[in-house]
Amino acid sequence: MHRAEPPRTPPPTPALERAEERRRIYLADREKIQARSIYRGLILLAILVLLASMAHAGFGRVFAPGWWKP
Repeated sequence: MHRAEPPRTPPPTPALERAEERRRIYLADREKIQARSIYRGLILLAILVLLASMAHAGFGRVFAPGWWKP
């Protein structure tokens, strides 16, 4: 008894190749947007932590009178 050949995938059509290329471009763009959002979020979080710690210490102690003058 002989077994049948395993199924073969048909060769990709030009439409399928175009669709896959559009999908790769879309996913690359989404990765860039996601990375940018993560960086912005981390910077915002750092700024909020800095401001909260400054408020906790007291702005008068952080910025002593005359701190901007040489």
